[in-house]
Amino acid sequence: MSKRCEICGKGPMVGNNISHSHRKTKRRYLPNLHRAKVRINGKVKVAWVCTECLKKYKVV
Repeated sequence: MSKRCEICGKGPMVGNNISHSHRKTKRRYLPNLHRAKVRINGKVKVAWVCTECLKKYKVV
């Protein structure tokens, strides 16, 4: 599974872990994805969706 929202295309971002001594190491920020039934182009589909899109397109 790729860590990408199937509606908006939001994917991993990069940044830094910053320790107490302020050393920086690279890290990834992953999107908060959930498996949900969503309506895309009038059809109900099970998809990996970020929470932002889940609020807009959720089908119960």
